[in-house]
Amino acid sequence: MFMEARLLDERREGIAEGEANANIATAKRMLAKGCYSLEVIAELTNLSLADVEKLKEES
Repeated sequence: MFMEARLLDERREGIAEGEANANIATAKRMLAKGCYSLEVIAELTNLSLADVEKLKEES
């Protein structure tokens, strides 16, 4: 039972990490287009405004 719970937790963590990476990639594309405010990008990607600002600085 413990092993099954651990595997489920690992699977959930992997899914969450994949979603986070997809949101970051989407935010980067939106920043590249320059058509959206940082606030809108944060709202649509479920990233924090600070994270979006950091992505903008990195690009």
